[in-house]
Amino acid sequence: MKVLDAAEVAEPAVSVILTSHMKPILREALDAMLAQTWLDRLHVVVADSNRWDGEDDDRSKEMRRIFDAYAGHPHIDWCTTEEGPDLAATTCPVAWAGNEVIRAGLLRGRYVCTAYDDDRWHPTFVERMAGYLDAHAEARAVWCSQNRIWVEPDGTERLFGMIVAAGPKQGASFDCQVDGGQVMWRRDVLDDIGDPWIPEERSSCYHSDGLFLNKLGAVCGVVPNIPDVLCDNRRTPYSTFTPSC
Repeated sequence: MKVLDAAEVAEPAVSVILTSHMKPILREALDAMLAQTWLDRLHVVVADSNRWDGEDDDRSKEMRRIFDAYAGHPHIDWCTTEEGPDLAATTCPVAWAGNEVIRAGLLRGRYVCTAYDDDRWHPTFVERMAGYLDAHAEARAVWCSQNRIWVEPDGTERLFGMIVAAGPKQGASFDCQVDGGQVMWRRDVLDDIGDPWIPEERSSCYHSDGLFLNKLGAVCGVVPNIPDVLCDNRRTPYSTFTPSC
């Protein structure tokens, strides 16, 4: 993991692991994060394969434009995973990249969450989630409701469902029920889970975030809920994962 451009925020409340799949909607995910009402408390670690560098196809050109626009932002650490070309044959690249961010000690916030370029936060996501953990010292994690958005090829969007945080979750009850982008937790939870935090087996790649959340739930016990919708998950022509089992 190589940090290409380092964030300047000194003591963030929240560090987010944003794993990029070279999707053009990464720009929208970053815009939503940088529009947070509590931006001063946010630290974004972008884990990028950097496979676009030097390539001439349209997606690679757009990734170059995104890198040039956001890598120098004071709230963003832009990192390359330096993954080998054969990694995906045996390992889940998204899980591996997330674990590499943790292994490299790049998370400086007292709270942590994960996101992908498919995710879009509502403006008060950090305020509401981190604010809840600030106000409830007994809670080790919290989860919120999420909209499921389908993005048509022309860019129009339609709502096709929700994952509703109707009540607390307890133990290993997250997989196939909760999306990884709906949860924020205290950084010390990672110490209790241990490496590898996110399962890296290729066979579990389509729901590695759910399996990680099961580990989190087992460590945290009861995970309280914020019923409001604070984020969107967008299905696009570029999506490569399965949203539920």
